[in-house]
Order: sequence, then C-alpha cells, then structure tokens
Amino acid sequence: MRTSPIVVAALLSVSAVPLAACTSQPDPVQARITNPARGTSVNAEVGRIRLLATRIDAPEDRKLLGGSNTGLFTTLANDGDAADRLVGVSSVYARQVIMRQGTDGAEAPVQVDVPGNGVVSLQYPGGLHLEMVDLKLDVRAGRLLPVSFRFEKAGSVTVNVFVDGFGLPTVSPVSPVAPATS
Repeated sequence: MRTSPIVVAALLSVSAVPLAACTSQPDPVQARITNPARGTSVNAEVGRIRLLATRIDAPEDRKLLGGSNTGLFTTLANDGDAADRLVGVSSVYARQVIMRQGTDGAEAPVQVDVPGNGVVSLQYPGGLHLEMVDLKLDVRAGRLLPVSFRFEKAGSVTVNVFVDGFGLPTVSPVSPVAPATS
C-alpha cells in the first residue's frame, strides 16, 4: 500500500500546527519584565508626566513594620518636548522619601531628571530607586498608601500606591554593558 505525497504533506502540516502553538506561548515572567504597565500599577498623570507601575514593596511575610524602610518603585514617562525634574516625594506614612543608588547606596534627596519625550525607570532595587524611610505604622501588603510626587514644571500629584509583595518581577533598567577585558 502506497501513501500519496499529498496525504503525507497534509498529515505533516496538521501535526505541525499544535507544535507551533506550544512554542509560541508567551513567557509570563518575561512579559511582566518587558511591559512596565503591570496589573497592580498606578497610572497617574500630572502635566505631561505619567507615573507608571508605581508600587511599594512589602517583605515576604507581607507586612512592613513601623520604623522600617521600604522601596518605592515607579517609571516616569515624559510625553512633552521639555525636560522636567522630580524634585520631591512624600507620604504621611513615612518620615521621608529619599533616592538611593543600589541596595547599599547612600541616601540622597530626590532629584530625578526626566528628559523631554523620555522615560526614566526607578524600578530596580539594584539601581536608582526611591525609598520610604522610617514608616510611621505597620502596613500590610494589599493596602493603598497615598504618596505625593512633585515635579519642577508639571506640578504635584498625590496617588494611592499599592503595597505589593517581593515575589513579583520588576522592570529592570537596560544599560549598556562594558566589554570584558582580560
């Protein structure tokens, strides 16, 4: 018994469809990393500045203790032609909000330049980010805390920021890697 080439080609094309469907499934972790608009994001706008994927990190036990510090992460997108600057961040639930470079970097006042038609990621704990210092009370994950952001030109906006868990991936800045030297 001989099988015609047309039947063989039809069988092969039908069997290839399920394989293609299996390999084209998006990786959910990679999708969260490459798309900064997360399900728990706060999207606020003041002037031409948008705050994207704004969140406060909570530890694995999902509770922040009064007197502790925690990361405040956001992405700043400037839809205007003129540069602006984030000059202050505050919350009634923290003594102050500071900038920090990396996990062990020195505390610095908030000064973040946002270029015209540009984006600045403050999403990565190992890079430049904001930190809420000396929380005034215990806070559980899942709660919303008011945080005020003040820009030099755009003005101020107060948003309710979601307290998230550490287990979710964040958006990491992509920076050029220097070539290795031997």
